Amino acid sequence: MLSGTIAVGVPPQTSLPTAKYTSYRAEVETKLAGRLSHGDRHRFEHELELLRRAQFIELNGVVHHYQDVGPRNGEPLILVHGWDCSALWWHRIIDPLADAGYRVISYDLKGHGFSDSDPACDYTIAGFSKDLQTLGNALGLGPQHVASFSLGAFVALHYGATVPDRVRSLTFLNFSLMPYYPFASKFVPKLLDFVFNRLLRPIERLGLWWLPFIYARLVLAKNTPPVNDVKLGTLSLRCCDPEAIRVSSREIARREVLDAVGEQMRGLQQPTLLVAGAGDPVMRPASGRKLMALAQNGTYLEVPKCGHLILFELPEQVGQILRLFLRGVRG
Repeated sequence: MLSGTIAVGVPPQTSLPTAKYTSYRAEVETKLAGRLSHGDRHRFEHELELLRRAQFIELNGVVHHYQDVGPRNGEPLILVHGWDCSALWWHRIIDPLADAGYRVISYDLKGHGFSDSDPACDYTIAGFSKDLQTLGNALGLGPQHVASFSLGAFVALHYGATVPDRVRSLTFLNFSLMPYYPFASKFVPKLLDFVFNRLLRPIERLGLWWLPFIYARLVLAKNTPPVNDVKLGTLSLRCCDPEAIRVSSREIARREVLDAVGEQMRGLQQPTLLVAGAGDPVMRPASGRKLMALAQNGTYLEVPKCGHLILFELPEQVGQILRLFLRGVRG
């Protein structure tokens, strides 16, 4: 069962649910009405509870899915997911934070999860950051704590640098300086497009969830997450707009975007924490240490035996780390 308290007094839903959400919820309810194994029934009951929390709001012309959990008068904490992920990747971390008194808001970036696609295909860091600012304004939030993962860290950093008065603290999970290489900037986005859009996404649609899981376990992770978490994680493959992947992968390979990371970090004055997986093959820990050396008020923490998928590999540890860090900021 989900233990977090749903925030009371939240502004009324400002938009109808997206087609992606409606379709998947109907699928889950249909499966629960039929015969299932004990494991699958437990999985879909948990997913239905998560789906019941869904709220929808239009931000800059695009309907976004978000969830708002915890006491309404708690310090707001916004969670920003990563590349080709969704808000559901935080599902084991939200409730402990809400139970600790934080108002926890997780949302899907446009083109991801249950949020609609952007007709203008503005899947840039600046575009995502603008949506984050609009979300905070629409919900009437005061200064927020922001925790982010992977691609979400680019967004959170841009947000913190652009509107510093709106950000109380920043936590980055699996983030680092990434040097610009002309060849890699052209080759890597094409490789990612092939792997995710042409291989993994069609495979997930066929129900072969274990193939993306094997890829993730061999390449990205150092720990084996529960099977039900893996299935929930691979749902993001089905929901994500392929164009969002193409645009955002090109975006984070641009010299201007990569060079801005160091400059933005130097300018931050807010308390900042970077949590790195010691075995992360994507965001290298050594480069994470270099990044945090630029911060005026930064802390670096390296987690042993952890890869890039920290949200699924070690969710309890992530929750504990966040609570300790935020308690220090609060104090």
